[in-house]
Amino acid sequence: MNMPLWFSNLLFWSAQVALLALAAGFLPGLFQIRQPRVLLAYWRAILGLSLVLPFVEPWHRMQSSGSIASTPRLGNISAIPASNPAVTHWHFSSFPIIAEILGVAILAGIAARFVILALGLLKLRQFRRASSPNSLSAESAAALDQMRAQLRARAEFRLSTDVDSPVTFGLAAPVILLPERFLAMNAQSQAAIACHELLHVRRHDWAHHLAEETIDAALWFHPAIAWLIARVRLAREQVVDLEVVRLTNARKPYLEALLEFANARRSLATIPAPPFLAERQLVERVTLMLKEVRMSRTRLVASLTASSCCIALAIIFAVWSFPLKAAPHFGPYPPQRGIVAPGVSGGVRSAPSGGPGAPSGGPSGGVTGGIGGGISGDSAKRQHVDEPTVDQTTIWVDTTKKGPMLRQVRGLGRLVRAEGSTNLVGRVTLPAFMTVDVRPNQNAAIATRKGPLANGHVSGISPSPSNDTRSVDVALDAVPPGVSAGLEIDATIDIEKLENVLYVGRPVHATANSTVSLFKIVNDGKEAARVEVKLGRSSVNTIEVLDGLQVGDKVILSDMSSYDHANRIRLTDEKHLSSR
Repeated sequence: MNMPLWFSNLLFWSAQVALLALAAGFLPGLFQIRQPRVLLAYWRAILGLSLVLPFVEPWHRMQSSGSIASTPRLGNISAIPASNPAVTHWHFSSFPIIAEILGVAILAGIAARFVILALGLLKLRQFRRASSPNSLSAESAAALDQMRAQLRARAEFRLSTDVDSPVTFGLAAPVILLPERFLAMNAQSQAAIACHELLHVRRHDWAHHLAEETIDAALWFHPAIAWLIARVRLAREQVVDLEVVRLTNARKPYLEALLEFANARRSLATIPAPPFLAERQLVERVTLMLKEVRMSRTRLVASLTASSCCIALAIIFAVWSFPLKAAPHFGPYPPQRGIVAPGVSGGVRSAPSGGPGAPSGGPSGGVTGGIGGGISGDSAKRQHVDEPTVDQTTIWVDTTKKGPMLRQVRGLGRLVRAEGSTNLVGRVTLPAFMTVDVRPNQNAAIATRKGPLANGHVSGISPSPSNDTRSVDVALDAVPPGVSAGLEIDATIDIEKLENVLYVGRPVHATANSTVSLFKIVNDGKEAARVEVKLGRSSVNTIEVLDGLQVGDKVILSDMSSYDHANRIRLTDEKHLSSR
């Protein structure tokens, strides 16, 4: 699947957070952790871990070239390099486009959420301007002043017709907006409500609420983040509830006040301020106040320790199951891992192996040396960067060209009798993704292990029972004498001729419509530097170049995955040097 790296990491991080939230949601019930203060710290820690997880977990280095599907050898016929189904298979060919659309949708959603947040702040400002500070009765004002003095929390109480539930907001000059129904409540309920809102002021909870709104807006697409924020807010309200009951000793009036605002309309849902009673919190808040929640210190410590171990295991499992991947660094300089500290000398040398186009082997040898007393101060200050060395005789190199490029597909099969006829046809089995552009009457060439056999044209395409492959019949223009059914063949089908395109020999692991990392020959053939090349349509042995190369540029086509750590390599002729 040719999934963009950013999208893959976003999906994997989302999966990590989902697993973490799932485990975190299960543990408080398992270990009977019900204290609101402990739960508030717990849920804040889980939310924080979810946000910092990408910055603290190890990222896996992404290979610069992907996998490739190959066809087994048939007798003496060489294996056929095939296109990667992850790019061209009809199930996944449009995945990059879908990822781009989803990316745009996510960004648009983030922008919309921040616009809503800004509009909510403006609405709060309008509510404050429209509210009245002098509408409270003398008795209510005295009760509120007494509660302010008791809690040592500075906030202005104002009466508003725009809210149907108490709302607290503001940092430097906090404001508490009270609905009109507040005046009709008894003195104990008024005192309990005022205590609740003033505790939020003293705890600076509006700042926390605003930060949570910002996180929710930036990560609106992740339901686990929204759920964690909801758990944090519920725990915060439960902490304040218990504190109100402790300070006022008015459990029943406070519960009556909660029930009074339970049926309030949800007109405050879009403003960035915590209402007196948020949606879906009533049952849990009332339940907590109706029963005593006690837990010994020893049991609490044991429960938190066990929960921490479980969370750590959940994080390890999530990171292992959905690892984030880092793109290889492409730059003009060799990797920093080759820098040798002052007083240390040595180098890295690659061991050539195999033939042209085969893996050129990994770096061997090592860094040797030590700190010698005779090393001069100047040399001790120098830093030397070693580049891997590659023997030119072990790699394939091709020159970028511009002109006509023939797109072809290639597959293996046998000669069979055509249905209802004694004529022979070449029947080739191809993966479904390779037959997307195959059409009847396209030219084809048939060969055997001994060489070319005959020319022909596509006469029919039929699906296989598994629907993963297609059978392509090639009608032969002429059948040489002595040829019979059952002969193993190699068929090459001409798809189309592209005019005036930039193309190069197809590198190992290169796939159509992808971006790959290749080594371009530089410095008069003495070195090769890593470059990013954007590829287009592919053929059996060639591939279109959309960006990254120019006419005349020479690139290495061989498998260079052993040098993923290097951005630059030195090229030598070992055979020539050894003969001197």
